[in-house]
Amino acid sequence: MNSRRLNILLVEDDEDDYVLVRYLLSEIEAWKFDLEWVATYDAALEAFQRNRHDVCLIDYRLGAHNGLELLRQMGESGSRMPMIFLTGQGGHEIDVEAMKAGAANYLVKGQLDSPLLERSIRYAIEHAQTLEVLRKALKFRLEFEGVVGKSRAMERVMELVEKVADTDSSVVIEGETGTGKELIARCLHRNSPRRHQPFLPINCGALPEHLLESELFGHERGSFTGAYARKIGLLESAQGGTVLLDEISTLSPNLQVKLLRVLQERQVRRVGGQETIDIDIRVISATNENLEESVAGGAFRKDLYYRLNVITITLPPLRERVEDIPLLAEHFLEGLNRERQRHIERISKEAMDILQGYAWPGNVRELQNVIERAFSLTDSGTITPSDLPAHLVRKGLAVLPIDTRRPFKEAKRVYIEPFEREYLTKLLLECRGNVSRSAQRAGLDRSSFQRLMKKYSIRSEDYRDA
Repeated sequence: MNSRRLNILLVEDDEDDYVLVRYLLSEIEAWKFDLEWVATYDAALEAFQRNRHDVCLIDYRLGAHNGLELLRQMGESGSRMPMIFLTGQGGHEIDVEAMKAGAANYLVKGQLDSPLLERSIRYAIEHAQTLEVLRKALKFRLEFEGVVGKSRAMERVMELVEKVADTDSSVVIEGETGTGKELIARCLHRNSPRRHQPFLPINCGALPEHLLESELFGHERGSFTGAYARKIGLLESAQGGTVLLDEISTLSPNLQVKLLRVLQERQVRRVGGQETIDIDIRVISATNENLEESVAGGAFRKDLYYRLNVITITLPPLRERVEDIPLLAEHFLEGLNRERQRHIERISKEAMDILQGYAWPGNVRELQNVIERAFSLTDSGTITPSDLPAHLVRKGLAVLPIDTRRPFKEAKRVYIEPFEREYLTKLLLECRGNVSRSAQRAGLDRSSFQRLMKKYSIRSEDYRDA
């Protein structure tokens, strides 16, 4: 998010609130932004059609219409732009309706400040990116068909999902960031008897403790400063459906105790309230940490752990299902060809070897970004090693296994070509595109150096102003 300007759309009919939001955004030093302001429902629909915004802030009141109608309209149109709902005061049940309609978060105008706005926007965008990448990568459907990947590791995951989806057992989904934990949770819900009831996810690490408590359990009017009306919590709102508690390991000790009581008694009590409400929900938890280690270290309650962890689904990182990388990469390439109306036919064997030799700390999202970058840079119908990021080539080369199934010359070329390309580009960069000086430093005559440049489609002019 820091590397480019954010395009933000604000749908707000009050000019004073527009001025406030612009001011709060200007106080955020982490990134720059372009803010487009529209004041009506129809103008918002026109802005959505241009599809050039990274995130949208939507006010509830929009003249004859309201923000909920707009959220639902965008959901029905298939829009995946992350949206944040703005309300004049907290505590209204419309906030829950906004979450159900597809809002990534909601914010109360009277409580807005720059840090909260930054956190909300950052979470909304990153959350949407993760869902989009994993949605494209895995292509889950109700019948568990269309999974991109044939590795035994993913087969085991889907076999387990199929077995437990039809039960009410609590599930903990473990896996690194970007491995698809929320997508698997949604898959469990869609294939369960609760599929026609709400699926409500909440990121336990994205909110301060007092806000998270109100989000989960709800509150009564006057229970704390700013509680102007009763608020129904997510655990209550999900009646009959499924709740996903993402980043469950970040729960404070106080909230761990309260959640344990809810799971034991199947009842919830709103903050500041006396009434207990019976609830019928399925709880799925997700974490990128080892909960068992958190229990051993005293950071997570053992009794809550056993309540949540009836069944564990562990998602493999991309580096542990290397055989799926070609399928995922080709899948991303096909999607880019459709979206941008180009015809990049394939990824070369040498480039694919590098992709399969890289460790992918960012998992599927990182792979998609690399393919998109290569797609944008290539001048031919094939993605080659020269189109891949230099750091990936170096690391991929360093860990690339020697494939003895290949003839010696072919196996050797897998190592040599990335080295030659990286050597040439680095040398030209240091010599600011001066071919004669680069050739001299390389100990080659100019014509030999130029032949190597031509081999890898390297142009000296690209380095003269570097």
